[in-house]
Amino acid sequence: MSLSKKSKFLIGLILIIAIGVYVGYSYAYKPHTAIEDMEVAFTGSAKDFLEKVKENPESWTQGEKVVELTGVITAKDEKGVSINESIYFQLEEGASTKLLSEGIKTKIKGRIIGYDDLLEELKLDKSIILK
Repeated sequence: MSLSKKSKFLIGLILIIAIGVYVGYSYAYKPHTAIEDMEVAFTGSAKDFLEKVKENPESWTQGEKVVELTGVITAKDEKGVSINESIYFQLEEGASTKLLSEGIKTKIKGRIIGYDDLLEELKLDKSIILK
């Protein structure tokens, strides 16, 4: 049984479209990188890092930058904690702040999402508590 040129063309076209849809879907819905696997741009005290951000906020808030900061918990809510009264970490989905208390020194890793220069507050998300 022989297929006509028109049938071969349609089968090829459908195959190319199917492959294109698969590649596009795979690219658009690729899994997110876990915070544990992301490269750390800064490790140190929250106070030192905040001074760096104040000097040049654009360089730290552009792109996905991950930092590991050590500081004292000054406030907490259901979704996150503030350290040194000026850095707010929104914890990863499913994480709890119940075991944390104010006044405790801790180390947190998170992704920078913005800096409010008016309030001088840095905001991070996808944060995990290291110790």
